[in-house]
Amino acid sequence: MTGIQATRISPVTASAGLSFAILTAIVAAIGPLWPFALIDGAGHHDNQRILQIFCVMLSALLGMRILFLSRREIIPRLYDKPVMFFLVLFFVLGFISSIVAYSPRRALFEWANFLSLVIMSLLIASEMRTKGSVLLDKMLFVCGLGCGLYIFMEIIIYVAVINAGGQPANEILILGFDNYRFLNHVQTITLPFLGLFAVRSNDTRRKVFAWTVLSMWWALLFLTAGRGTFIGVLAGLCVTAMFLRREALPWCKVMLYSGLFGFGAYLLFYVLIPMSLGLHPFGFLLSVVGRTLDNPGSSRWLLWIRAWEIIMAHPWLGAGPLHFAHFGRIVQNGAHPHNWVLQIACEWGIPALLCLIAALALAFKKLLAARRYTALKDGKNQLILAAWLTTGVAVLVDGLVSGLFVMPSSQLWIALYIGCTWGWSCSVMPSAQAKQTMRLSIATRIWGAVGVLILICILGNGLWPEIRNLPLYEEQSLQKEIYPDAILRPRIWLGGYF
Repeated sequence: MTGIQATRISPVTASAGLSFAILTAIVAAIGPLWPFALIDGAGHHDNQRILQIFCVMLSALLGMRILFLSRREIIPRLYDKPVMFFLVLFFVLGFISSIVAYSPRRALFEWANFLSLVIMSLLIASEMRTKGSVLLDKMLFVCGLGCGLYIFMEIIIYVAVINAGGQPANEILILGFDNYRFLNHVQTITLPFLGLFAVRSNDTRRKVFAWTVLSMWWALLFLTAGRGTFIGVLAGLCVTAMFLRREALPWCKVMLYSGLFGFGAYLLFYVLIPMSLGLHPFGFLLSVVGRTLDNPGSSRWLLWIRAWEIIMAHPWLGAGPLHFAHFGRIVQNGAHPHNWVLQIACEWGIPALLCLIAALALAFKKLLAARRYTALKDGKNQLILAAWLTTGVAVLVDGLVSGLFVMPSSQLWIALYIGCTWGWSCSVMPSAQAKQTMRLSIATRIWGAVGVLILICILGNGLWPEIRNLPLYEEQSLQKEIYPDAILRPRIWLGGYF
C-alpha cells in the first residue's frame, strides 16, 4: 500500500456508508447558518443540537443496517484492542454512573450521545479506509465551502455595519452562534482542516480559494481573540514539529504564513478602516492583554473549584454525566466546567477519566507509530499526519479551558476528525495489518441491533419533553426566583441548567 489510496469497497461499506461522511461534513459546515428554527423557539444553539442529534441517530441506524447487511460478509477490523478495552470500560463506568445519578434520563442522554459520536467516528473511519484520498479531498472541500460561505456572510455584515456608521457591538460581528466563543470551538478543528485543504489543492484556482478562506478564518480568530483556540493550535504545531521534525516543516509554514496573512487582514478590515472612519477598532483582540491580566481564568476559577468539590463528593462514579449542569448551577457561570478533565472526573468519576486518558494516550501512540510505515515516505502522507497530530493536540489543549467537548457543532467536527484520523491511520498500515478482518457472530449482531435501538430510545427520551416547548424550558432554567441575575448557559439546550 502506498498511502491513503482508494481500495476496493466492501459491500457492507458501499451500501451502508456511501455518503455518510460527506453528509456529516455538510451538516457540520452549514449548521451555524441554518436559516430557520427546526423546532418552535429554537435558536442557533438549539438548532445545532437538533442537527447534531440527527447525525448521531443516523449513524446509529446505519450501524444497525451494517449488522444486518454484513451477515455473510467478513468486515474490516478497525479497532485496536487495548484502546477498545479502555473505551469500553469508560462507557461501562459512565453507564453505571448514569443509572445512580440524580436525573438518570439526562445522564443517560449524555452517555448515549458520546457513545453515538464514537459510532459516527467508526462509520467515517470505515469509509475513509476504503475510499481513501478521494473521500478526504471531498470532505476538505466541503469544509472549505462551508467556511467560505460563513466568511461571505461575515462580509455582508461587515459592509452593513460600515454603511450604518457608529460603533457596533462586537457581538453582532459574529453570526450563527449564541456566543462567539462557540465559533472558536469550531475553529480549533477547522483551522487545521483548512490548512490541509490548502496543501492538498493542486490547481491554481482551488489553491487561491483555499488560502483565502484559511487566511480569513485566522482573521476571524483574531477578531474574536479566541485564546484557547490560538494556544491549542500553536501547541499542536509545536508538538508536531517536535515529533515529526523536518517532515513537519512544510505544514508548519503553511499554518504560520496563513496566520500572518490573517493577522494582516484583521488589521486592515477591523482596525485601520474603522479608525479611518473615526471609530474604535472592531473585535476583542486589542483588549485581550488587559482582560487576561485582570481576569486570567476568565471567571473559570469558580467553575473549576465547584468541579473539584463535586469530585471530592463523588470520586468513584462522579455526579453523573451532564450533572455539572445541576450541581454547578449555584455558581451561575456555566453548565459545564470549561475543562474536559474536570468535566469527566466530576461527572463520570476518576476511574472513568483514567480509562479515557489511557485510551487517548494509546491512540496518540498509534498515530505517531504511523511514521514507521512505508506509506509515510510519501510527502503528502507526512502532511496528513502533521495535520492530524496538530488537530488532536489543539482539541485537547483548547478543551482544558473551553466547552469544546460540549457544544453541538464542535462535537460534530471532533467526530469527523476522529473518523478521518482513524480511517487514515488504518489505511497506511502495512498490508498485513491493514487487511485484518473479522466475522460477526449471530449473537453479536442480535445484541448489537438491540443495543442500537436502546441507544436511539435513550437519545429521544433525553430530549423529551423539553423539545416540545423550548422557550418555556429555557425560561424555567433561568431560576429567577432563586438567582435574580440568572442567565442562560447552554449544555443540551440553550437553557443548560436543570
